[in-house]
Amino acid sequence: MISILPDTSERDLWKTLVAVSYKFKISEVVPKKLVTFAIFSIIFAAAIYLLLQLNRAYDEFSHWKSREAVLEKELEDLRTEANDHRQFLDKLRRDPDFQDAVARKELGYGKKDERLYRFPKEIVTD
Repeated sequence: MISILPDTSERDLWKTLVAVSYKFKISEVVPKKLVTFAIFSIIFAAAIYLLLQLNRAYDEFSHWKSREAVLEKELEDLRTEANDHRQFLDKLRRDPDFQDAVARKELGYGKKDERLYRFPKEIVTD
């Protein structure tokens, strides 16, 4: 007669296999938890690193924004100065009275039979 149940030695073998497979399943869970923990730890570290980099980038952005404001102010001042010089040159080219005034003031020229007196710009008193 053929028995469906294994004999005692086979039963012991089956019990051992079941116990080993049960232990194996438990030992599979531990590495899965460990891998999950490692992945979350890496993600957390990467997030912290990205936040630090974002903070550094924001600081640099703020620095360059303030530098941009300073440079725009300097550019506006230079444009105003260039416009003033352009107006001065146009007036100097077109207005003979202005030419005479500038020649008298800057170069010390005068009209014929005119006496010019030059005084020092600073008087030193001791």
